[in-house]
Amino acid sequence: MMGGQLSGIRGICFDLDNTFWDVMPVIERAEQAMYDFLALRYPRVTAAMTVEMLRKARQETAQAYPQMAHDFTFLRRQTLADHAREFGYAEAMADEAFEAFIQARNEVVLYDDVLPGLERLKQHFRLFTASNGNADLDRIGLAHYFERSLCARQVGALKPDPLLFHKVIEGTGLEPQQVVYVGDDPALDVVGARAAGMLPVWINRERATWPAEFGERAHTVRNLDELSTLLGLRS
Repeated sequence: MMGGQLSGIRGICFDLDNTFWDVMPVIERAEQAMYDFLALRYPRVTAAMTVEMLRKARQETAQAYPQMAHDFTFLRRQTLADHAREFGYAEAMADEAFEAFIQARNEVVLYDDVLPGLERLKQHFRLFTASNGNADLDRIGLAHYFERSLCARQVGALKPDPLLFHKVIEGTGLEPQQVVYVGDDPALDVVGARAAGMLPVWINRERATWPAEFGERAHTVRNLDELSTLLGLRS
């Protein structure tokens, strides 16, 4: 059974990337899908630029618009709009190429424990998600598990800023201390959840060593099965 800090938990809020799926292969496939689309429809872009060059251009856009660091969708669209102007295409290119990207961005491969874990946890807890990224749970097919899902671009702040953590439970009747936040990133997820007053759980799928610079090690699980056990659900 639950004890101590975990005894009053009523809600669980999840990170998405690297918590429910491995994100790097997803982003690489999505960037390649966007590149292939550009090669087919807007070939002057790909005649001059490699995938890596497009990636570097997006990073430069992020540096040019620091006030938009929380909005990954804006940064990609803006970069594509810049390319459209540079290579003499209509700005519609940006919308079309971004759609090719975001469709592939939401073709994720869930970790094996995710669906059974969510089915089980939803029977006992109110579930939420709060992510810095721009994954779309409706497209992915997971939205129905969650009472509310927010991303950084919707609130104007990136984790570890407490704002995103607070906004996701705003108006729900839950206090931060009644919510566990589950994520893979010690700096963004654990430090951020602590600052927001939630109880962090580090999902450490890669069996990494806890970074000492982030203070006391958080409750740690390797998957949603272990999370269920931590929260006192019997097998």
